[in-house]
Amino acid sequence: MTTTHTMSIHRALSELKTLNDRIPKAIQEADFIATDRKSAQKINGLSIEDYEKTIQAGFDKAVSLLDRRNRLKDAIVQSNAITEVVVAGEKMTVAKAIERKSSIAYEEKLLSTMIAKRRMAINKLSMENESLPGRLEDYLTAILGNKEHAKKEEVELHTKSFMERNEYILIDPLHLDKRIEEWEERVSSFKAEVDAVLSESNAITTITI
Repeated sequence: MTTTHTMSIHRALSELKTLNDRIPKAIQEADFIATDRKSAQKINGLSIEDYEKTIQAGFDKAVSLLDRRNRLKDAIVQSNAITEVVVAGEKMTVAKAIERKSSIAYEEKLLSTMIAKRRMAINKLSMENESLPGRLEDYLTAILGNKEHAKKEEVELHTKSFMERNEYILIDPLHLDKRIEEWEERVSSFKAEVDAVLSESNAITTITI
């Protein structure tokens, strides 16, 4: 009869970490097979029969540890797929929270790029528009000669025409300021809460293996 054992996810993760250290060591230390003279009565101080038992025991230990790890891992994965938590006001499975945590860098990259592009666009807007008065004066002089002697209507007409052709504006269909504010809140809130939420969930959620 197979004995089952119930434990918290937190304890299972701790055991999993230990197994990740023990398995390579068990595999490395196991002999699995040996070579010696046909006439040898002992290997490493043991009778052939006892040494064969040592080989079997080494193999059994490695396989047992691997099986334990696989059953633990399977149980944790299945639990994470159905256990729900709330992070920054959003309900999600533990599996989704873990995945988002591991890939949050993509969201941070989106945020930082939006901020950088906005800064570049505003800088260009300011630079181009700050040069307009001087360029307008040069344009009016080229078109009208001495502006003081030109008719007011002509000056206004050419000024309006010049500004319509040359003034820079922001093309902002995303309303980027608002988007940036939303994403800053989204990312910072998730990062601030996810570790604590997962720790709390792991402490109270149990699995049976």
